[in-house]
Amino acid sequence: MFLFFLFFAACTETSEREILDRSGIVTGPLTTTGQGDAWVFLYRPGEGPPGAPAAPRFVSAVSAKRLQTDPRYVIANVKPNPYRLFGILDVDSDFDGTIDVLSQPTAGDRVSTPVDFQSQPGRGATVPLELGQPVFTEPPAFSLEGVAGDDLVLDFALDAITPLTLLADPVGHFEPKQVGFTFGLLDADGDLRPDDADGDGTPELTLQLFLRWLPRPGQLPEDTTVIVPLAFDPSPFLRTLEGRVGATVTADRLQVVMVPLAQALGPSEDGGAGVRPYGAPPAGDYELVALAAGGQFWRVPNQLALKSQNLRLHIDRVSR
Repeated sequence: MFLFFLFFAACTETSEREILDRSGIVTGPLTTTGQGDAWVFLYRPGEGPPGAPAAPRFVSAVSAKRLQTDPRYVIANVKPNPYRLFGILDVDSDFDGTIDVLSQPTAGDRVSTPVDFQSQPGRGATVPLELGQPVFTEPPAFSLEGVAGDDLVLDFALDAITPLTLLADPVGHFEPKQVGFTFGLLDADGDLRPDDADGDGTPELTLQLFLRWLPRPGQLPEDTTVIVPLAFDPSPFLRTLEGRVGATVTADRLQVVMVPLAQALGPSEDGGAGVRPYGAPPAGDYELVALAAGGQFWRVPNQLALKSQNLRLHIDRVSR
């Protein structure tokens, strides 16, 4: 038995050394079409822009001064796995990595196309990034209309439909004329025709609104997210868009409803990412997320020191 433990310990130590030795450096040249500080984010596969906000695995910053002489990023100690890379050129110097909703591109910035790649054992990867795609709008910042206090119960019964009104709000950080809910017709497959995934005859829009459950430790696997979609009447906007892919409209006020049917986003049986029904929204705290095309987002509550942005959203009842 003693020999077995010695053998097991030796194998464990070797394995740990091998894993460390197999880590590599992810690096690459940065091509820009403007001036500013560059930020490069390394996400797990399927996370980050243009999808829902997610915490990156690594972040690398390159100052505007260094970009002039050494335009490249470096991320060390990256284990051999698939990743997604995304970059931002902060042209207007308003990026703030210490505040969640300010850690994203804003109007006037330049961004890259998200790049999926594989980091190789011991070698990492060389992935060029072109920070050249202009951002024309501010994030879809908002506050909730008619909410008094700092606490909001989202529903009182399993069959409740809860109306909420979202108001575009520059929150003291953005250009007011460029803040709003800007969206168009979704064309995820790039065939220049509006998508209608559920076949209900109504085209889907690029703006997504949903509640995301904030579970306590142990309530949900780390790789799973539970959301509750929010719906709004698209009719006025569809008439304006007239079926044109690429056209956009902007609203400064949206009335949405929460239908209490939750969805779980996470790994599927085939190893990819999947969506499955979760049942009634679980009790607990939530954040309200607005996700625009390209990955710009807003959520309430957030880390801004504003009363309207620190509203607690929760469901008190116990799901059944």
